[in-house]
Amino acid sequence: MTMRDWLRVAVGLVLVAGTLDLRAQSVTAVPQLDHARYAGTWYAIAGYPSKRLKRCASDVTQLVAEADKASQLQFVEACKVKAGFYDANNITAKAQDKKVLDGRFKITTLWPFTRKYWVFALAPDYSWSLSGSPNRKELWVFSRTPTMSDATLAEIKAKADAMGFSSAKLVMMPQSGH
Repeated sequence: MTMRDWLRVAVGLVLVAGTLDLRAQSVTAVPQLDHARYAGTWYAIAGYPSKRLKRCASDVTQLVAEADKASQLQFVEACKVKAGFYDANNITAKAQDKKVLDGRFKITTLWPFTRKYWVFALAPDYSWSLSGSPNRKELWVFSRTPTMSDATLAEIKAKADAMGFSSAKLVMMPQSGH
């Protein structure tokens, strides 16, 4: 083998090892989620950039209500867009396992398409939530109040990093407090 071949093998091994390391970090949902306590207003403190988020200028919120079925929640995601008006989306969230009310959901924004939405971490008093997709493409930090202390945000970011997310990619969401 030439030196170039050895270099290719070494680079390939490093890439494979990095991929295995990322997959080794487990992504888990909270083992139990009280739907009644989770319902209410959540303010988006930070989130991964997305097409929808680029339209939002401020006040990204998520309203959560219990649905007719015990294993479902209804979400309304809203934000103030750059033109000054509010944009909202209705979302149905169904528990992945109807027998276990944990933090794993399948959400539908446009029937029949679904995607996974998990609550990864939650304050014991339900004052903040870390949620997103288990494939690590979406991540949100939510709070019951429009602001969050730097110490709490640092704690949540550490939890996200421990699950293989990149907290460095989080974009802070401005909230006016309404």
